Amino acid sequence: MKQPITLTKIVLILFLTTGISMQAQIVFTGADDGSAGSLRNQVAAASAGSIIIISPLVTTITLANGEIAIDKSLVITGNGILNTTINGTANGRIFNVTNGNVVFNDLELTNGTAENGGAIYVANATLGINNSKITNSIANGTSGSGGGIYVGSGANLTVFNTTISGNRANRAGGGIETVAGTTLTLTNVTLESNNAGLPPAVASPGNGGGLHITGAATATINGGNVRLNMAAAEGGGLWNGTGTMTIDGTTISQNTASGVAADNGGGGIYNLNGGTVNISNATISSNIANGTSGSGGGILNDVGSTLVVTDSQITGNTSNRAGGGIENNAGNVTLTNVSLNENTTFTSPGNGGGLHVTAAGTTTVNGGTVNANNAGAEGGGLWNGTGTMTIDGTTINANRATGALADQGGGGIYNLNAGTLIVRNATISNNIANGTLGSGGGILNDVGSQLTVTNSSITGNIAVRAGAGIEDNSGTSTIILTDVNLNNNSVTGPPGNGGGLHITGGGSATITRGTVSNNTAALEGGGLWNGSGTMTVTNTTINANISQGAAADDGGAGIFNTAGILNVTNTIITNNIANGLSGSGGGIFSLAGTVTIMDSELRSNSANRAGGAIEVVAGTLAITNSSLTFNDVDGGAGNPNPGNGGALHITGVTTANISGSFVSENLARREGGGLWNQTGSTMTVSNTSVNSNKASGPDATHGGGGIFNNGGTLMLNNSTIANNKSLGASGNGGGIHIKTGLATVLLTTVSGNTAANSGGGIFNNAELSVNAATIANNTAATGGGISNTSVVVPNLKNSIVATNTAALGADLSNTLGIYISNGYNLIGSDNTNVFVSGTGDVEGSNPLLAPLTDNGGSTLTHALLAGSPALNAGNPTDLFNDQTGNAVFGGRRDIGAFEVQSVLAAENFAFKNSMKSIIYPNPATSGKVNIKLTSDFGNANGRIVEIGTGKIVQQFVAENTTEVNTSALSSGMYIIHLTGDNITESHKLIIN
Repeated sequence: MKQPITLTKIVLILFLTTGISMQAQIVFTGADDGSAGSLRNQVAAASAGSIIIISPLVTTITLANGEIAIDKSLVITGNGILNTTINGTANGRIFNVTNGNVVFNDLELTNGTAENGGAIYVANATLGINNSKITNSIANGTSGSGGGIYVGSGANLTVFNTTISGNRANRAGGGIETVAGTTLTLTNVTLESNNAGLPPAVASPGNGGGLHITGAATATINGGNVRLNMAAAEGGGLWNGTGTMTIDGTTISQNTASGVAADNGGGGIYNLNGGTVNISNATISSNIANGTSGSGGGILNDVGSTLVVTDSQITGNTSNRAGGGIENNAGNVTLTNVSLNENTTFTSPGNGGGLHVTAAGTTTVNGGTVNANNAGAEGGGLWNGTGTMTIDGTTINANRATGALADQGGGGIYNLNAGTLIVRNATISNNIANGTLGSGGGILNDVGSQLTVTNSSITGNIAVRAGAGIEDNSGTSTIILTDVNLNNNSVTGPPGNGGGLHITGGGSATITRGTVSNNTAALEGGGLWNGSGTMTVTNTTINANISQGAAADDGGAGIFNTAGILNVTNTIITNNIANGLSGSGGGIFSLAGTVTIMDSELRSNSANRAGGAIEVVAGTLAITNSSLTFNDVDGGAGNPNPGNGGALHITGVTTANISGSFVSENLARREGGGLWNQTGSTMTVSNTSVNSNKASGPDATHGGGGIFNNGGTLMLNNSTIANNKSLGASGNGGGIHIKTGLATVLLTTVSGNTAANSGGGIFNNAELSVNAATIANNTAATGGGISNTSVVVPNLKNSIVATNTAALGADLSNTLGIYISNGYNLIGSDNTNVFVSGTGDVEGSNPLLAPLTDNGGSTLTHALLAGSPALNAGNPTDLFNDQTGNAVFGGRRDIGAFEVQSVLAAENFAFKNSMKSIIYPNPATSGKVNIKLTSDFGNANGRIVEIGTGKIVQQFVAENTTEVNTSALSSGMYIIHLTGDNITESHKLIIN
């Protein structure tokens, strides 16, 4: 090592060349014959504490008589210009230090050979080495250690600004071996190209190419380089025993460990069970664990050991089995602000490109990056065993796992069965699982493992088989995602399921808040895919996901449920698209199992085949207090095929309950603009508004702007079917199309619906029962209110069918037979003579309905106006509540879906058709009726005439507002005639 020439060294040279004494012993010959002035002579002659200086005229000392023993405190300093070379000539060790405090300055010790400590052996002494070289020395014992230096019992070694290179040992410590109880300090030291156990050495076993520590020693390494060292088994660069090794600011690079066993390796550093390694501000790069099952290209942390790395770079390291960057073999690892980047583990099997944890190790990763690492099988970035891995504030980006099997992958992270993975405040992005069936582009959570992710982003990840963002390989595993953005992930197939999250089998997932957006699946579940377990989604936005599967049982762009339990609460599912040829379920697809949707919004989702918002094949479905709006199977996903169930479509045997919800502004190319029910299924719609939906099917078997029933059982309760349209030229059923099956309409308002052909309100081709319904203001070419083509005669009770419009059969039309009356109906017009009146029926009357509006309850209704013949005219024995939930008022129900809740005061009424008088209530209740006259009517003489006989049964005088007692009159229909000075008006009166 060439030395800088300083003023001090110039003065020293002058003293030496002029023979002026500095009270130091001078070595002035390179001979090793024991003569005066030789190094061996001067060491022997020196008293304790002496300084021995080698003359500038002596550049090389060649030892011919073996090692030089030092048993006292000495300082030996080279010639001051160039390092003085002391050549052991492979005939023995150079120095054996057995006592005192000894310092070597400016020396190059080379070609030493001994059983242990080829150049230096120190025991029971303190040795300092400064500005020197230890090279090409050999520990040649069968278990020889410390090719350069052996630090034995009771010794301490401190080395500054020194290179230790080209040394070798058979057992351990090609450069340095230190044993238990010793202290080693290396400052700005280069450990280079040293060899433990590789030819020409003989492996026994070959640990610690640069440095090996046996037992509980203490080592501190500050700065410097550890590079190009080799070990036949473990620790190509450094090998720590059961003590503590502290590394600060050091570069550890291009070291190799070649051990073939799974617990061999540690190309850069090996930390033995029970040991502690603390690393800060270091660079650990391009190290190799190249044994058949070699692990830990950068670092191997063994069973029960502790590794702490801070503010460091671990990059470009490789291994064959596991842990390209770090292998944690059931130890404890903490990484803080570490760049764990571009490491690789190959294919034996190839797990944990950045970091691998074998068995129940504990790993904590705080901050830093895990980027661009590669694994031949699993865990491109990180691989957790059966212990706990905690990740906080870390970026895990562009890692790759290439395992070919369905349970391999985990491009970013792999969590083994029974492992616990906790992720907080992290970004997991652009990772890839690209094996033939590779799964879990971002994370693969294996059988029975537990995954918790909080306040993190999982985005831009890619997988082939399933779970581009997360794959849960299920069993009894549990996933909890809270405030997670699971976005822009893509699963390419085959098969290609679960763009954001996929659960294989019976695992469970709880997703709270956060987003699932812009994910893509080649087949099913663009956003989420649930197997046979339980998935709970709460307060989450599921937006703009795509599923591309072409079959009728593919789709579920937002969520796909195979056979599990799916619970969705307070969630927005919007703009998702199932764009395969026959893709179904733009928002949700459930093949079987149980789906519960509460307090949620499904909006602007699209599919080609069926179920713009929801497709259910079999199982159960419950929708409560939710809205299904602006969904479509009418081209929003591409090409409708055929396009049924704009909001909801049921394909198989399903029990569906929809309550307290809104189904509005949905579109179907063919059938069921809002809802579509199937043979064998039961759909119950309660307290729900089905509003402004459209179906455009051109044929008579198409339509159902609001609801299409294709053979199942349809139950409508306390609901409103309004402003829906069947737009096809021959399409039927503006509000409801009953193609086959059974439909029961109870306490429901069907209003303002339109069909281009038949059945503005309801088209029935099967079996229809109506009770306490209001069917009004609907429009069609035939049967504005209800059109029937079924041989099973519809039956009506307590219902209003009036104020509808059609060229034929304004309120009712019937191709076959007649309508059955179960009594107490109000039919506005029966101009096709299809309705046979029964008990309490009223025909040809205007029901005097107020506009459709909010009259209480969860749906819109038509209130009855004063004078309506429907007031208190329903079946006296039917005392159930009305559509809004109100009880029967006044002792008898009103006809229709709405029950008036007070005796209407005059100020509540409007005069109709320029009339100057009003009577109320009508039907009369409580034995009285009120007469209200306008101011220009004046006083009026009134008489009540019995319609059947024409007999005047009561007379009275009315002025302004007058109450007339009718308690003496029998139930029936009467005419009230009012005659003023210039005005005469008549009213029909019903007395119950």
